[in-house]
Amino acid sequence: MFKRLAFIVLVLLVGLSAFSQKNLNDYKYVVVPLQFDFVKGKDKYRVNSLTRHLFNSNGFIAVFDEEELPKDLFNNRCLAMYADVLKAKGLFSTKLQIELKDCYGNQIFLSSFGKTKEKDFKKAYPIAIRDAFESVKFLNYKYNPDSEGAKKIKYRSTVASKAEAVNNVEAEKAKAEVVRLKKEVENLKLQKATEKAKIEAAETDKEIKAERYRLKIENKKLSAEAKAKKEQEIKEIAEEKKKSETQSDILYAQPTEKGFQLVNVTSKVVMVILKTAAPNVYTVKGKNAIVFKEGNSWFYSENDTKKLLNIKF
Repeated sequence: MFKRLAFIVLVLLVGLSAFSQKNLNDYKYVVVPLQFDFVKGKDKYRVNSLTRHLFNSNGFIAVFDEEELPKDLFNNRCLAMYADVLKAKGLFSTKLQIELKDCYGNQIFLSSFGKTKEKDFKKAYPIAIRDAFESVKFLNYKYNPDSEGAKKIKYRSTVASKAEAVNNVEAEKAKAEVVRLKKEVENLKLQKATEKAKIEAAETDKEIKAERYRLKIENKKLSAEAKAKKEQEIKEIAEEKKKSETQSDILYAQPTEKGFQLVNVTSKVVMVILKTAAPNVYTVKGKNAIVFKEGNSWFYSENDTKKLLNIKF
C-alpha cells in the first residue's frame, strides 16, 4: 500500500514538473524586485541579491526591476517572469515561498515552503530562500524560444507593438490638434484685444470732438487773447489724450506685492511703480520719477516735466 502511494505521488510530481517546466521554458528572463514586501528596505539582508544569484546559477537570466533592462525585454515585458518571495505566518519558524508570475500577473509557479527555525532574520531568510529554491532547481529550466508558448508571447508583443504605434500616431495627432487650438485661442485673444483697443480709441476720438465743441462754444465768450491761450491748451490736451489713448500707449496695471507693473497691449512691462505713504502717488522703479493722480487723470513726472498717462486699473 505504501509503495503504491509513493508511486502515485512520484507520478504526480513528475507530471507537475513537466507542466511547470514547459511553461517556464517559454520565458527568457526573470525580473527580481529590489525589495520584497516582507522586509523593509531595498535588498535587506541581501535577500534580493541572493534570489537573483540563485536564478542566474540555475540557467535563468535574472535582472533587477530597477536596472537597465535588455533591449528585447524593454520592448516586450512579457518575455520575463516576475519573481517574488512570499512569507507565511509562523510563530516558531520562518517559512518562505518563491513565486513566479507572467506580465499579466497570472501565477506561473509557486515553490514549496523553505523552512528554518533560525531566529535571526539575517540568517533565517537566506536559509529559507535556498531551501525553497530546491523546487525551482527540480524543474531543470532551459529557455526554448521555439516553443508554442514562446511564439505566442512574441506574437502578442508584435500585436501590442503595432497597437502602441497606432496609439502613438493618434496621440501625436491629438497633441498637434491641441497645439493648433491653443494657437487659435491666442490669436482670437489678440484679435479681441486689438478690436477693443480700436473701439476705445474711437470712443476717445468722440470724447475729444465733444470736448472741442463744448470749448468752442465757451471760447466765444472769451477775449481774443484768452481765446488763443485756451485753444492752445485745448490743442495740447487733445494731442496728449489722443496719444495716450492709442493702442500702443494704453497701460494696464497689474498688481504686484509692492505696487503695480504697467504693461502695454502686447504684455510688455513698460514700468514698475511702487507704493508710497501718500495715496495715489507711486515712485517709478529704477528712475528718479513718480506717477500720481491729479483729478481723474494720471501723470508721469520726471525732472520737472509732466506727462499724461492712460492707465487702466
